[in-house]
Amino acid sequence: PDGFMPSLCAPGGAIAPVPRHALQGKAQYHGTSMSSPNACGVAACVLSALKQAGLSVGPIELRRALENSARPIESEPFAQGAGLINAPAALAYALEHHGKPAQDLPFALSVPSRGGARGIYLRDAAELQG
Repeated sequence: PDGFMPSLCAPGGAIAPVPRHALQGKAQYHGTSMSSPNACGVAACVLSALKQAGLSVGPIELRRALENSARPIESEPFAQGAGLINAPAALAYALEHHGKPAQDLPFALSVPSRGGARGIYLRDAAELQG
């Protein structure tokens, strides 16, 4: 693995997604199977609100708004990315920064000495030494 870490996090614990028409009385699910749809729903709501405001943003600008407005939480920093996804803050960020230079500028980082691994991050404690 090249160590691609999460960009942000979304609620994914103790989710009860069982619809009423199911014959099961109750169920709880955890993990990325629950947090991924949550994050996608937040992104869709932000896009819908931006469209209602007459703005069209691309995936790069949306990602920037979601990541830059995420709320850091007390957790393992390498497990949460930028923090907990926050729809109102992401919308406010996108509205404030839309149209500014480089809001839709893509960039990619790779580490040639690691076989082109994506991103720059510390993989092992030994890499902290200099």
